[in-house]
Amino acid sequence: MINFKSFQSIFLTSVLVITISATASLNLFAATLETFTYTVKSGDCLSVIAQDNGESLYTLRKANNKWNDSISIGETLNISKPSSPTVNQTKENKDTVVTAKLSSNSVLAYASKFLGIPYVWGGTTPSGGFDCSGFTKYVFARFGINLPRVSEDQQNVGTLISRSDLQPGDLVFFGTPAHHVGIYVGNGKMINAPHTGAVIRIQNLNSDFTYGRRVN
Repeated sequence: MINFKSFQSIFLTSVLVITISATASLNLFAATLETFTYTVKSGDCLSVIAQDNGESLYTLRKANNKWNDSISIGETLNISKPSSPTVNQTKENKDTVVTAKLSSNSVLAYASKFLGIPYVWGGTTPSGGFDCSGFTKYVFARFGINLPRVSEDQQNVGTLISRSDLQPGDLVFFGTPAHHVGIYVGNGKMINAPHTGAVIRIQNLNSDFTYGRRVN
């Protein structure tokens, strides 16, 4: 059984590897990783470097022992780059449109890439921060699902799900109309952008859980 308390140690790619303890790990979805170095350029910041290279901010900080945002142009950072995700590709106006396959595993793997990114009210991007519904909208857009912008509208999308029927990847809502939304990860926990002063994290469902919605 996975101890979700250890999700703070998630190493994230388009497939998900969860560290269970310091001495044992469970590879849920086979991943191929390539370790390489990255040279900091003008305008770079840690969160954008992590996002661009398919790595969580926490993992990037840990790999380089950087627990503040101070980086210097020309500095070398260690990065583990994942293998390419499975995608569907179509041609449109000579451009390649890439849409990831949707499954509960892929949703959680992608959502977990953003662990550690700060909550920002009104935020909708990794570089600018996320609020709760900005985070869920951004994650599901990766899979071709265009959720409404705010949680009280998102709670009208998909199939209504009771707490006992929740599955990983379901949206979970709090309040009517909803004042908060997250993504269920299993074992009574969710990944979410909680509130000002916090970061995207995995935590227990709030006590005012109302219901879930399944959009996949």
